[in-house]
Amino acid sequence: MSKQRYFLFLILCVGFFTNAKATHNRAGEITYKWLFGYTYQVKVSIYTEIGGTNFSDRCEDTVYFGDGTGAIVLRSNGPCNGSCSPNGCEGQPINSTTKLNEYVTTHTYPGPGNYLISTMDPNRTNGIINIPNSVNQIFYIESLLVIPTFGSAKNTSVVFGFPPLDFGCINQCFYHNSSPFDLDGDSISFELTGCRGNSGVCPGYTFPSSGTGGVFVIDSITGILTWCNPQMQGDYNVATLIKEWRKDDNGNYSLIGYILRDAQFAISYCSGIYELNQFNDFVTVLPNPVTETITLNFHSNNHEAFRIELMDITGRNIKTLTSEEYITKENTIHLNLENINPGIYLLKISGNQHTTITKKIIKQ
Repeated sequence: MSKQRYFLFLILCVGFFTNAKATHNRAGEITYKWLFGYTYQVKVSIYTEIGGTNFSDRCEDTVYFGDGTGAIVLRSNGPCNGSCSPNGCEGQPINSTTKLNEYVTTHTYPGPGNYLISTMDPNRTNGIINIPNSVNQIFYIESLLVIPTFGSAKNTSVVFGFPPLDFGCINQCFYHNSSPFDLDGDSISFELTGCRGNSGVCPGYTFPSSGTGGVFVIDSITGILTWCNPQMQGDYNVATLIKEWRKDDNGNYSLIGYILRDAQFAISYCSGIYELNQFNDFVTVLPNPVTETITLNFHSNNHEAFRIELMDITGRNIKTLTSEEYITKENTIHLNLENINPGIYLLKISGNQHTTITKKIIKQ
């Protein structure tokens, strides 16, 4: 299929889906994993709004592999014996308003080259502050896979420990860390970019406002996004390019791929709930996301007594305990969350020496 015919095909598909059905997309990313030879596993992860006007669930999605071919891919996560059966699974709600949808497939490429993997859907969520008329704008994500001519064809993309969803508070510094990791050991860099539609940057897109004297930046090395200070309540979408770099046979760094990650941040008025700067954290919480047991590792052994509260994203208390009940000699606490419903939660840790920190965790 020629390049011109390929883009005409995309335009026709967009027109068809816009008239046929609509899904409100919050955020997403495409990752890939080398399997063997020139064969790769491709996973599309899209977070969609549950319910709402014109809501339609996607039992399947179309993925374009960047070599002139594409495929209809069935959704692979969540229960597989519901309304999508036998043509896909149901997806996994992570809270009452958001569902994670994963579409996983394999594809064999013809050989070394640059391949732009992509997917699109007609509608974003309504009312995104920094995207005018967002509900009628295309949701589009892409990832560049480079199969190099030097070394091995092996190339697995960056993976993330934290989803492209987060929340912050009006007039408080907000920090987002996607917790990226490259399985091949390639170097990673980060840069902010505009969200994409079917013909480039989303029309009218602007970076979120930080107010007078504020900042909205991303650290190009660590990937930590700093926003001081959000000015208006609502949802914001921010796209980031996560690039991978690898030394070639001459010792020079070459671009080996990237992920265009489209994240959504919910900003609201908060009362006493905040998160400290990532560099000053005195505790780490692993794993995150968590399925059963989560471990709190305290970095300083000052014998401070802690009160630990698990809350939902509205601040409603789910569970409370004290460090004396669970603390170990290794200065760790193990929490069993097996019976907690999947979703995004706040883990608030308050000490008797006026130390307070709130961690965001996701229960799968």
